[in-house]
Amino acid sequence: QTLGRMNFLHPPFDNPKVRRAALLAVKQKDVLDALVGSSKYYQICGSFFGCGTPFSTDVGSESLTKGNGLAEAKKLLAESGYDGTPVVIMAPGDVVTLKPQPIVVAQQLRDAGFKVDVVATDWQTVVTRRASQKSPKEGGWNMFFTNWVVADILNPVVNSSLNSRGKNGGWFGWADDPKMEQLRDAFARASTPEERTKIATQVQEYAFEQVTYIPLGQFLAPAAWRKELTGVLDGPATPVFWNIDKSE
Repeated sequence: QTLGRMNFLHPPFDNPKVRRAALLAVKQKDVLDALVGSSKYYQICGSFFGCGTPFSTDVGSESLTKGNGLAEAKKLLAESGYDGTPVVIMAPGDVVTLKPQPIVVAQQLRDAGFKVDVVATDWQTVVTRRASQKSPKEGGWNMFFTNWVVADILNPVVNSSLNSRGKNGGWFGWADDPKMEQLRDAFARASTPEERTKIATQVQEYAFEQVTYIPLGQFLAPAAWRKELTGVLDGPATPVFWNIDKSE
């Protein structure tokens, strides 16, 4: 899954209405077309837990997956009190799987009425800078993009991007949301598959309401193997290398 994460500490994304306007402005298909190109290798997916997984649900994702939220995004942004504060987006140019997302989303935000400052950088600088809690003017940031393998987001507990513990143990962006943490804890304590499914759906509904982050769809990473190799096993994220045999 590829995703966009906003910084909850500083304007404009400390305002949930502004985050919601940003969500409504984003179209997954535009991002995936730029990132992957062929629809054979990507999937429009509105689930925080990956599509085709036990807790997959599309609740709350319509604007993302249908790309029909721009008019509402403009309206909500105007109502939010947004004052034109530039959205500082970190854009690494050296990682092919992360290069298109900031460029495409930056334009989608502009179309909705945001002012956007795209900062061209490399991924190592993103990794360093995203840890800063300073304001964008002091070297901080408003938005960055990253990818997770679906095995890392399968449910509300393992999905680190849903971590909402704020400055004390939260994930980059530092959402401080006790209700989200209560839901994640309830999922961890649930004793039946039915109860876990119900809570996971509640988590997603609430995450879209608060815009904890913006899921941007999922894509495949094709792999090729020489004919001389046999016994290649699929892994949860990448192939494993035991059991492989090479014929002479």
